[in-house]
Amino acid sequence: MPGIFESLGWADGKINPSGIKTEIFFIPKTDIASFPNMTAAPATAAANVSLDGDFVLVAGKKWNRLYSTQGKGKVEFEPIGEKDCKMFTVKGMFKFPDLDNTAKNLAKSAVNANLIYVVCLPHETEKRYVVIGDNYYDVTTSVKGSSGDAPGSDKGVTIEVEAPATTPLPNYAGDIVLSDGSLDCATGVFTPTP
Repeated sequence: MPGIFESLGWADGKINPSGIKTEIFFIPKTDIASFPNMTAAPATAAANVSLDGDFVLVAGKKWNRLYSTQGKGKVEFEPIGEKDCKMFTVKGMFKFPDLDNTAKNLAKSAVNANLIYVVCLPHETEKRYVVIGDNYYDVTTSVKGSSGDAPGSDKGVTIEVEAPATTPLPNYAGDIVLSDGSLDCATGVFTPTP
């Protein structure tokens, strides 16, 4: 399919927040029964980088939350590959500010696991949730911990994730089912479990 090209305009004075929100969602790939797919026959730039449908989970499985310190996390992508075979490496970096047992358990559990991540990008008028990982390629998660070296210094775990992808940071507007409710990524509305 040929590329979809649209103008990239910029309004003077436009508000444009950077970074990521402080709540990331993750789940082992083995807990996903079926994945959303890239939009079939996209006609717009937005459709060309968006997933259709929801992550359907294995019965009884739920997404997990990860707090990331504001100003310490990001997502990014870059092209990889040789001519006529190019795609992208999608990366994320998140920072959890403690070395408690849950953080050390994440390091131990994720070291050889294949996890899928959903990250919210801040924006004033749109809900922008993006996905790292898909059903075709493995996701590498590296968790490094540090106690810090002086009173008040940075400590905790740094979670770095990386995956090859055909689409850079695909948009997700489906649901995220959590143990205490469901998040609609199209609206950003969380509905608690009754």
